[in-house]
Amino acid sequence: MADSSPSCLPAFLPNEIDYWGVFGGSGSVQSMEIYGNELILGGSFEALGPNVGSTFYLDTNLGKIISNLECPFLKLNDFAKVVVSDGSGGFYIAGNFIYARGKEFQYIVHMLPDCKIDSNFKPNPGAAPNIYSMVQFGDKLYIGGVFSSWEGNTRNNFVAINRFTGALDSMVIDANSAVEKLLVYEQKLYIAGQFGTVNGFPRDRIARIDLPSSTLDSWVSSATLNSTVRALAIGTISGNPALLVGGGFTTPRNYAFALDLNGSLLPWNPNFNGIVDSIVSYGSRIYVGGMFTTVNGGTARSNFAVVDSSAGTELNFNFGVNGNVHQVIESNGQIFLFGSFTSVLGETRNYAASLDGNTGFLKQWNPNFYYPFSYPSAASAFSLDGNRIMIPGPVGTVNYVNRSNIASVYLDSGLPTNWSPSIDNEVNVVHIKKDHLFIGGSFSLVSGQTRFRLAAFRLPSFELSAFQPNIPTGNVANIISDETQFFIGGTFSTVNGFTRNNAASFTLDTFSLTNWTPNPNNQVSAIFDLGDSVLLGGLFTNAGGSPSNFIRAVNKSDGLAIGIPTSFPDSDVSGFASFNDTIFIGGFFNIIGGSSNQKLASFTRSTGIFESNRFQLNGGSFYHMIISNNGLMVIHGGFTSINTTNANGTAFINLNTNQIKAWETNQTGVTFAQKQVGNSLFIGGNITERGFQPFGGYHRINLPSLESF
Repeated sequence: MADSSPSCLPAFLPNEIDYWGVFGGSGSVQSMEIYGNELILGGSFEALGPNVGSTFYLDTNLGKIISNLECPFLKLNDFAKVVVSDGSGGFYIAGNFIYARGKEFQYIVHMLPDCKIDSNFKPNPGAAPNIYSMVQFGDKLYIGGVFSSWEGNTRNNFVAINRFTGALDSMVIDANSAVEKLLVYEQKLYIAGQFGTVNGFPRDRIARIDLPSSTLDSWVSSATLNSTVRALAIGTISGNPALLVGGGFTTPRNYAFALDLNGSLLPWNPNFNGIVDSIVSYGSRIYVGGMFTTVNGGTARSNFAVVDSSAGTELNFNFGVNGNVHQVIESNGQIFLFGSFTSVLGETRNYAASLDGNTGFLKQWNPNFYYPFSYPSAASAFSLDGNRIMIPGPVGTVNYVNRSNIASVYLDSGLPTNWSPSIDNEVNVVHIKKDHLFIGGSFSLVSGQTRFRLAAFRLPSFELSAFQPNIPTGNVANIISDETQFFIGGTFSTVNGFTRNNAASFTLDTFSLTNWTPNPNNQVSAIFDLGDSVLLGGLFTNAGGSPSNFIRAVNKSDGLAIGIPTSFPDSDVSGFASFNDTIFIGGFFNIIGGSSNQKLASFTRSTGIFESNRFQLNGGSFYHMIISNNGLMVIHGGFTSINTTNANGTAFINLNTNQIKAWETNQTGVTFAQKQVGNSLFIGGNITERGFQPFGGYHRINLPSLESF
């Protein structure tokens, strides 16, 4: 794998660079190239964004993410649902995750004010809890959700833990069904959800706990409910403090009602026609989010409404929110909304928006999330000065930019460049030769212009070339070049109206289709330049006019077969690489010429004769390989070992000594492409995690030295 980076680039890229990942489509990187200070990505994706995991630390003015350099991303590897301030500038975060920044922290983690993770706080729930809500009071964290035990002790749907150590507290409050919402007010903890009893006493979906004594309060709501409670808030009704309740019920009111602090039902009645998920009181206004279309029995308001605090009358604010609102939060007079909407007041707001609580005007805060928030996520918390907000949600990204199947990022910053051609389908391969970037795939439009399966951009301008080949069906999966022509392979049958089965070539000077016609009778999965000939690998059984099971070298002039290699594998070939005079092939084969060669084999370039049993991939498939100039092979697959060395899917091989070294870090996803820059290696595929940290489509590792074997 030759280092194609120019000499002006450093051989060492700093570890702290966080390269924006790819999202949408299949979230995969199929091919990569280096041009100057840019890494070019081709694949199946719709956007580029920072790999943050499932928490989003943003400013409250514009919604920009706090830099990974200033506050390293937590990179939680699964859903986060609720964030609570620790009162000192840090945050407690709870959800479904079990890793933070690649280290095990099960379901709850404490980020300190300096953005470090608190290693002294390590709760041990045991069986995975489904956490819905969390609050902090005194030295305790109170947690509600769906679970039946904690640290091996019975705890039904509610638990208290020490906020400094995470140790289980002796307090026992057992609810017989889900606890979905918690609210602290004047040393009382209100809990709500789906339960009917607490500690064996009847409590119809709402109960109150006395915090100083850690006991169930005698307080009982006078309301009889027929479904779950999903929202709690303290507001002022007719000048007196009241408990505001929302949910999926239709008794005693439709989806929202209010109780005085004695538990008596108040006349406040906004009368929604659908589920209420969140309520916030600010001044004399009450902001309500959920899944409804009307308020006050008929006034059209989609998913978000503002009502008064006396009777629940709608206040004539119509925000036109076009999707569900699952979370409403207030801070310093700023109202934040989260949900599945993409538009507020006719302006684009992808899944989050902010309003001025006094005027109702839409604020410029626009973080642009890629994935929606579902109930009960996005229960957020703010920094002490209110200038930052920590938001929990799905693993995804924020502040993203749209990029359709091709993009580039700067090597020295990881940020996307402004280059953004729109390509209507997957890009399988990117290849740079001289002053052109060639791309192949299954697309038919590039920046609105017809380009069937193959196109070119001029360099350094990155403008689309006039080159317009016609490959009406199939796809182009491979491109290589020499000094006079470039070769393509894939699954197609005609090029520019001429028969070209699965392989073709064009001249580099005029982009004219040549007479090179090896005509393999099935898919070409890999192409390699042997100098005077081209090596093809794939699913074919005939190529160059000769029986050729899965591999064959053909002349560059006419495409006729030559006698390389001298024997054939028993299944398809999908990858090639070389070191000195040795050609390595990878694929799904187990036998070549009667000898065992599991998924990886090699032959001598000059003779075509296969070596026997040099490396055996055991327990799984071959994905991709690359070899550096000094003889370091990096190989990926579904294997569990190579020869007798345990290697779970990724390994390094010193081809000078045949020593094998396992990669100790796990990767989730199949590798499709690799590209070296100095001592760094970019690995692309349908990758979602590396070392239990979320990554979108690709990531970067530092290569080991040969001396480390």
